Amino acid sequence: MGNVAAIIVAAGTGSRMGTQPVPKQFLEIAGVPILGHTLQKFEHSPAITQILLVTRPEDRVACERLIKASGAQKITALVEGGKERQDSVFNGLLHLNPETEIVLIHDAVRMFVTKEIITASIRDARKYGASVTAVPAKDTIKQVAPRTSEMDAGFVVKTLNRTELWQVQTPQTFQYDLICTIHQKARQLGFYGTDDAMLVEHFGHPVKIVYGSYRNIKITTPDDLLIAEAFLREEIGRKS
Repeated sequence: MGNVAAIIVAAGTGSRMGTQPVPKQFLEIAGVPILGHTLQKFEHSPAITQILLVTRPEDRVACERLIKASGAQKITALVEGGKERQDSVFNGLLHLNPETEIVLIHDAVRMFVTKEIITASIRDARKYGASVTAVPAKDTIKQVAPRTSEMDAGFVVKTLNRTELWQVQTPQTFQYDLICTIHQKARQLGFYGTDDAMLVEHFGHPVKIVYGSYRNIKITTPDDLLIAEAFLREEIGRKS
């Protein structure tokens, strides 16, 4: 499938998990750090030719130990993260092999990504330039007025059409030249998006939806950790 890289973004602090000073990506599930589980999914994907890990300087030693323990062979570099997630991704893009054709950008704490999702993401990014993993929203979503005072906070503006709403996940996958150009434009204009797909949308390029999985959760809170442990127990049970 050509020269395909994965950037794993592991530069967060995990404040919502409440486990500081231990970042959430280093919390263990079944004796393995969450980041270790995630790295193995990309290490074992035949479609991935190189992996680049973006992390905080203070977590570099822990990452090096984890990589050595995992026996991962595809990791080509550890890159220092930036102030914002977007800065971290840009740093990663700068350190990839310039002959990279496709790049997947993935959250370190989404350890349940599948081989099928990775393959479909690459296929659609190659065809359309950009793809984003997502699942249809299950719940009714309501738009709420911004909080400008105690009097007007918490009131519904309108109920959004759920059939048109999707919950975005990662990987978000792009043709390498395209996402590099988009990130450079965003930096020049000082524009920050909530994810990489938003940057691409902002500059007028279409983004193809790849059907993800409701199990492809981002482990962010203690409740997510419990769910992940249950998912992993079930996976182990099916293999035994």
